[in-house]
This record gives sequence, structure tokens and C-alpha cells, in this order.
Amino acid sequence: MKSDLKKIWAILTRHERRRAVVMMVLVTLMALAETAGVVSIMPFLSVLARPDIVQDNAALSWLYNRFAFNSNQEFITALGIASIVLVVGSSAFKTVTLHLVNRFTFLLRHSISARLLSGYLHQPYEFFLRYNPSELSRNVLSEIDQLQNGLIKPVSQLIAQGAVATAMMLLLLFYNPWIAISAAAVIAVLYGVIYTLVRKRLGDTGKARQAANGARFQACNEALGGIKDVKITQAAETYQHKFNQSSRDFSRHQANAETLSQSPLYMVETVGYSGLIILALILMKQSNDIGQVLPVLGLYGFAAYRLLPSAQIMYRGFAQLKFSSAALDTVHQHLSLPRQASRAASTVLAPQQEIRLQGIRFSYPSAPDKAVLQDFELVIPANTSVGIVGKSGAGKSTVMDLLLGLLEPQAGTLSVDGQVIDSSNIQNWQAAIGYVPQHIYLADTSIAENIAFGVPANQIDMHAVERAAKAAQIHDFISTELPDGYQSRVGDRGIRLSGGQRQRIGIARALYRDPPVLLMDEATSALDSQTEEEVNQAVNMLSGEKTVVIIAHRTNTLANCQVIQSVGGKQD
Repeated sequence: MKSDLKKIWAILTRHERRRAVVMMVLVTLMALAETAGVVSIMPFLSVLARPDIVQDNAALSWLYNRFAFNSNQEFITALGIASIVLVVGSSAFKTVTLHLVNRFTFLLRHSISARLLSGYLHQPYEFFLRYNPSELSRNVLSEIDQLQNGLIKPVSQLIAQGAVATAMMLLLLFYNPWIAISAAAVIAVLYGVIYTLVRKRLGDTGKARQAANGARFQACNEALGGIKDVKITQAAETYQHKFNQSSRDFSRHQANAETLSQSPLYMVETVGYSGLIILALILMKQSNDIGQVLPVLGLYGFAAYRLLPSAQIMYRGFAQLKFSSAALDTVHQHLSLPRQASRAASTVLAPQQEIRLQGIRFSYPSAPDKAVLQDFELVIPANTSVGIVGKSGAGKSTVMDLLLGLLEPQAGTLSVDGQVIDSSNIQNWQAAIGYVPQHIYLADTSIAENIAFGVPANQIDMHAVERAAKAAQIHDFISTELPDGYQSRVGDRGIRLSGGQRQRIGIARALYRDPPVLLMDEATSALDSQTEEEVNQAVNMLSGEKTVVIIAHRTNTLANCQVIQSVGGKQD
């Protein structure tokens, strides 16, 4: 419990911590207002049960004379109205306070979710080789919801209701210490025993819930992301079964946690009701005067009415903390990840002489002892076209990722005109690159927005968009065959376009900023022979103006390259 609270505090920003302190102050004031509302009922019931107590009680007598009441009836009416005003006022203040607390906790969900996504986006490329995208999506969306509903909100309620419960117990302690201590002991022991019995099961259920949640995210993402393959291979039932199983487990674990969190309420309500009846019988036996018993019963009854729900909410908060601790561990760990330095490019590091990979050794984190590249050398003269060939698995795409600055070698350097590329200038180097991958990612936006990828819609240079589309041999198709031209939407992942059209939009995207370096990783593999020839002609026209590096399996794609480098072989 203590470590969970420390982790929650650790993931808050400085501003959020200050806001949290303000919320605690408001909660304390709410508890005082709640106590005033409870206390106000006792003078009213005392005078109502025995009017002559006005003369016997100094405080009541002072009030009666200070406001010059003419009769006990007027005084009783005034006390009743005052009690109503105090109770209504405390309830109104409680409503406002709870709204502010709820707003604070829900905005925390937004803040933590946004910071977690930002943290992921600023991780090095190797990070995404270790984690499934569905797992990261689960953490940013679903696990943050679990954190908010199962930790942040329960903790805020724990503090709020704890303040109310403490105020009620202090009030009862002031009035009758023995009864207050007995009530507190019974409630604490009852909830303590229940929590001790279920805490391990709650923790295990929370871990199982997280695993089931990840499995259902993965099944859904895989089924919808690869819908074409799912349809062709008739694998819909398989993915449906995987999702159904994990979704059912997720729901079952949630239901178990809710039951374990809520069920003690009925037991405690029974104990509280029974205790109130026993107290009434004891008081009647001691005094045999309903005038003395009624005010005390009113005080304890109203206090119990306020105290028991608070105790239940506090218990539920502890239970939810235990159930959601797995989500907290994950979020806390990932928010603590060191971020890759991110700065805007100050200039474009365009090669004037050469790009060089020298003495490269690289192995992936999953197999650190198996080198994909060992003592690899590559020299790319500026403003020439270089083709990279090699067998599948030889490391061609790894070479491309090293040139892109996405991967860092365990040994060796990437340099441009003798200047080593490192964290201080990687942005300048990447600003000089246009990249065309084998599989083009298209967002469900317009053609223009996909070509000017990452540029706000109101800042897109349409002249640059059309220039890039013409170079990629797709301008005529966009302008004549699409009803809305460059404003036509492509559908999710470009589903409304053919494979060749998607690939050419990817090439246009790489050329939008008119970069001095163009890196193409199997960029024409999805094109038919005629279209590939047209694109190759467009790329060849750039030779001498740009530095072009092409990875390809078909030799005709590399026919016009001035240099051909075999990964694992020698440079021609």
C-alpha cells in the first residue's frame, strides 16, 4: 500500500502535486462541514424531546435570549431550520468539492496518458523492437483507465471519505469515548479481517486482468489490421475465439474484483443496524427517559448514516489499490524510461562528398551474440545512386535502418563528409533524408495530408505536394480519377487504393520536402513492371541531383545504379 502511494505520487508532475494538496485542503473543509451538519441535529432533537432543556443548558439558553424568541415552539422551528441549512450547505459544499476532486482525477488520466504516449514516441527505435504495438496501445488507453478508476479515483475517495470518517469518529469520541472506541474497533476489525482474507486474491486477479486485457487488444488489432489475410485464410473464427476467450477472462476478473470490493458493505450495514438497536436498548435501560435517549440516538444514527458509507468507500479504495497495482507498476516503470533527446533540426546536413558506414558491428537486443553485420563497410559518394543487394536475412534492411539513424551500431560509425552522426546532429541528418519503406503506412486522411505527412493541414504546400506526386508518377491518377483530387480520403491504411498507388504515394511523401538524400527499401516491389519502370525513370532523373540508395531484389531495379554493394560481399 505504502509503495503504491509512493508510485502514484512519483508519476505526478510538480503542478499536479500542488493541485493534489489543494484537493486535500478542500476535503478537510468538507469533513468539517459534514461534521457541523451532523452536530446540528442534536440541539434540535434535544429541545424537541424535552423543551425545558432550554433553561437547563447554558448554550441553548444563551441562543434563546440572544435572538429574543417568544416561545419554545419558535425556538424549535429555528433550530430545525438552522439544522436543515447546515445539512444542505454541507451537502452543497461536498458536491462542489467532489466535483473538483473528480475533475482533478479525470484530468490526471489525460495528463498521464499523454505523457506516457510522449514517452513512447521519444524512445529509440530499438524500444519498439521489444514491445508489441498492441501492448503499448493498451498501456496508453486501457491501463491508464484502470489506473484512474482503480487507483487515482479510489485514493482521492480514500482521502475524502477518510477525512469524513475521522471527523465523525472525533465527534463521537468527544460525546462518548467508550462508544466511539467500540464502534471504531468493530468496524476496523471487520474490514481489516475481510481485507486480509482477500488481498492476495485481489493482487492475483489484477495481474490476470492485465494479461487478459493485453490479449484482447492484441487479438483485436491483429484481426482488424490484417483483415485481408484474415478473409482469404478464413481465420475469422480463430481470431474471434482468441478475442472471446481473453475478453471473457478480462470481464470475469473485473467482476470478481467488484464483488470482493462491494460485498462487505452488507455485512457492515447489518452490524451497524444491530449496534444501533443494542445502543437504544442500553440507553433506555440506563435512563428510562425517551427525552434523553432520542437526541443520543439521533446523533449516533446520523453519524452512522455518514460514517458507514465512508468506511465502505475506504475499504473499496484499498481493494481497488491492490487490484490495480499491476497497472500502476507498468505505468510507473514506463513513465520512468529515459527519453531520447529530441530537438528540431537546426540545418540540413546534406552530403557534399560521401556518406560512410565504417567498421560496423550490429546485433539486435533479442540476439546480442549473433551479429547481423560484422566489420561492415559502405561508401556512398554524394549525388550518385547506390544499389544494395543480398540474400534474405543478410542485413540489407539493417543497413538501411543504420543509414536512417534509427539503429546505433555496437561498433563503428556513420559519418557524412567525415562528420560522425550522433545524438547531437542526428536531427540534421534525418532532415536531409527522404525514406520510402517497403510497406507504406497511410493514415485515413486526404491524399495531400498523406503526402505531406506530419504537416498540419493548414500548412501544407500544395505546390510541393503536386511536384512530389508528379515525380512519383501519380499526379495524373489523383487529378483525373479521384473525385476530390488531392482532398480525397484514402481510407484506413489506404484500403481504397491499389498496392501500387499506395507505394507511389509513399514515394511522393519522401520527395515532398525535396531532400538531398533518398533511401528506398524495396520501394518498387509492389509495382507492376510498367509502373516500376516509370518510377525508376523518375528516380534515375534525380541521379546527379540527389544521393539515392536503393535496396531491391530485382536486378533491373538496380540497373541504372552507379554503385552496387552486396551485403556480406564486396563493393562493385
